[in-house]
Amino acid sequence: MSKSFPIQLIYASTSGNVEIVMQHVAKILTQHGFSPVLHRAEQTSIEVIHQHSTFVLATSTWEHGALNPFFNKLYAEMKSSNFQGKAAAFVGLGDRRYEPVLYCEGMEKVRRVWLNQGGVEVLQSLKINGEPYALLEILVTPWATKLASALITQRSRSSSILQSIRQWLAHD
Repeated sequence: MSKSFPIQLIYASTSGNVEIVMQHVAKILTQHGFSPVLHRAEQTSIEVIHQHSTFVLATSTWEHGALNPFFNKLYAEMKSSNFQGKAAAFVGLGDRRYEPVLYCEGMEKVRRVWLNQGGVEVLQSLKINGEPYALLEILVTPWATKLASALITQRSRSSSILQSIRQWLAHD
């Protein structure tokens, strides 16, 4: 990519596990020409989502499928927002030992709201079972690399479509 591509990484982390994953995602995206900006969900206004177009949203799951409490305020605001024209990927941390049916349900809740409000999902969600430290290179790096590729492809398609529209309008 000739220009850096901004991407907002919004996450809820209490023990630091989600934060370390998002820092690693940011590192990989930077290596692919992106300009990631990390945002802690509890300190993030819905305006960050309204003002940007590309995101990674990440959270852990608490108790019986509950969203990390640090994401609650932003999640509530997301329910009444329009995400048309916006793209996101999702990262969830959970533990299959506790109610496997609710594994990464916190992330799934955020994902469902995103899609219900018109947003697009760029790539299959990354779900991490347990502590992520040993999985950064073998799971997170390949996923973040695929994400970079998917975003580059999406951006190229959008540019091609805009160029075609401009050419068509110029001929009228």
